[in-house]
Amino acid sequence: MGLIDSKSYQLRVRITEEERNHLEKLRVERGRGETVSDLVREAITQLGGKPGASTAASGVLTPKTQAQVDQLAVLLKREPRQVEEACVEGIIDLIELKCEVPLIVMETRLHLKYHNRNEAQVFPWSTADEAAAAASASAPGDEKSAS
Repeated sequence: MGLIDSKSYQLRVRITEEERNHLEKLRVERGRGETVSDLVREAITQLGGKPGASTAASGVLTPKTQAQVDQLAVLLKREPRQVEEACVEGIIDLIELKCEVPLIVMETRLHLKYHNRNEAQVFPWSTADEAAAAASASAPGDEKSAS
């Protein structure tokens, strides 16, 4: 048994049933195939500001921006940290004139086009009012026929 498997690297914490249910609910809502232990590790990282942690883990992103990163991560089937890194890489590519549209933007557009190919273009980060306006704008019968 190596050091990493040693009990000195394990943390056992007693929690109430209510706390366990809350953690399980958070895990399911995030929909990333995580375990409760993964959530606890992330929380520890956020509390400690672990070196090398993502900006979200160190608390730099606003809650609204973090929610948008999380929604993009779900759409792109990536971890939020990977989305953050791709965004930064895209900005650097723009600055260095390597591209006109960052790769993550093109990828997101393709995902949205594929997912919304038969529906109104509703972005995952849109508010309920924006989504309703987009849906009503493309409702059947509202289209003008070209004759």
